[in-house]
Amino acid sequence: MKSELLMVIKDLSVHYPKRSAIHHLSLELKENDAYTILGPSGCGKTTLLYAIAELLPKAATIEGTRLATRPLKKSLVLQDYGLFPWKTVLENVLLPLKLEGKKSSQSRESAMHLLKHLGLEGHLEDYPPTLSGGQKQRVALARSWAMNPDLLLMDEPFSALDAMTRERLQEDVLNFYKSTSLTMVTVTHSIEEAVFLGRHVIVMNTEGSLVKMITNKSFGMEDARESDLFFEQCIELRKLLKEVSK
Repeated sequence: MKSELLMVIKDLSVHYPKRSAIHHLSLELKENDAYTILGPSGCGKTTLLYAIAELLPKAATIEGTRLATRPLKKSLVLQDYGLFPWKTVLENVLLPLKLEGKKSSQSRESAMHLLKHLGLEGHLEDYPPTLSGGQKQRVALARSWAMNPDLLLMDEPFSALDAMTRERLQEDVLNFYKSTSLTMVTVTHSIEEAVFLGRHVIVMNTEGSLVKMITNKSFGMEDARESDLFFEQCIELRKLLKEVSK
């Protein structure tokens, strides 16, 4: 079955008062697909993510077009979690549902299900400052998933975590993606994370342009990290990143 287009970005350029971030970038995102964005530091990866989310600051000058094929519910997961320290774990997850006007009983049931799935059922009344980094990011993921978004956007969500916690959360994210019909876009500095979480890997250069979008044949494979195809894809991307980083 052919995937339908979700968003078309055409000839996008983004300029800030003292620098330019993206140059003439064109990209198509499809429904129920997974994309990761790789590139050198400062190449505009996060700016592209915020452009997709329509959250660019007012100081930015935007050229080109971003056209969604239908109204989209978007959810953003940040590296620093974005949790409210004065609200409990459960209250943080329930907040966007309350803002949407959802019934409290249904919202609570949905939130409880997600928190149990992520191993946080024993922390419902805890506050974010008392949690570990991995637990905080699980709360942030639960809050985003509870919204049932069309488009899940993640900005280096696991970079501050230890290796094993990062891998477990990557697996949680991939399993959630497989159980839904959402589209997922993840910014990362990690080649291995890009290959694990992206069916399509978008590679940007230091000028903020799209160099190539690679279709990742190892995406979604069982025990993907142990497969030859996964390693071959990582090697190909590592070579390409060395070229664009010169």
